[in-house]
Amino acid sequence: MKKLITLSLSFIIVLGLFGCGSSKNPTSNSSKDEIPKKIVVGLDDSFPPMGFRSDEDKIIGFDIDMANEMAKRMGVEIEYMPTEWSGVIPALKAEKFNVVISAMSVTEERKKEIAFSNPYILEKQVIVVKKDNKNINSSKDLKDKIVGVQLGSTSAEAIKPIRNTMKEVKEYDKNTDALQDLSIGRLDAVAVDELVARYYMKEHNDKYRVVEKEISKEPIAIGFRKEDTNLIQKFNETLKAMQTDGTMSKISKQWFGEDITKID
Repeated sequence: MKKLITLSLSFIIVLGLFGCGSSKNPTSNSSKDEIPKKIVVGLDDSFPPMGFRSDEDKIIGFDIDMANEMAKRMGVEIEYMPTEWSGVIPALKAEKFNVVISAMSVTEERKKEIAFSNPYILEKQVIVVKKDNKNINSSKDLKDKIVGVQLGSTSAEAIKPIRNTMKEVKEYDKNTDALQDLSIGRLDAVAVDELVARYYMKEHNDKYRVVEKEISKEPIAIGFRKEDTNLIQKFNETLKAMQTDGTMSKISKQWFGEDITKID
């Protein structure tokens, strides 16, 4: 009887160990001192030119080229996991992916929840209008206008002080959808990251105009879970090396025609 009880207890313990192993999230580190062999990247895949879909449905862009080069130098595999931008921080904290590389603005509100790498671009929030619109030339001119903005973005945060002066604010999951509605006259303006605006000016200069005065400025960086300190350090070291040897400048010139990666 004693032998039977002992065997039964051993069997239960083994089952328990198997259960614990199967519930482990693949993006959480077994040790905080270890760098994962595969880095899963959360991103918005409709954010040209930082991360977006090509005609062949391949994810391309500035952030993708940067991340691929980082992974190569770090000796790790990389996987991209597109997600709705409004839920990107909760998904990071829930260990759906290891990092966020998607032109993520560093804000005080976000710093309460996650950690950031050193910045690699200084970003602006700007107003985009149709090319023939001469009536909107600053944020003050958005009074009584219909304005589009991406849900959960820093553009949405930037217009908060003047939001109640607008006729309506329409929120979109994707910047591309907001700009499409602007082009067909459903919106008077779109508040958007300058990086997106730069790309659209390059591709559709006949359709849109960027209002000269920006709404706000903030640095762009990579997002991490706060506890992943070794991963943050490794990314920072790799980023610095790429800035020093001119790789970041080269990637920037490819996508923007100039080096916008220098941080003052």
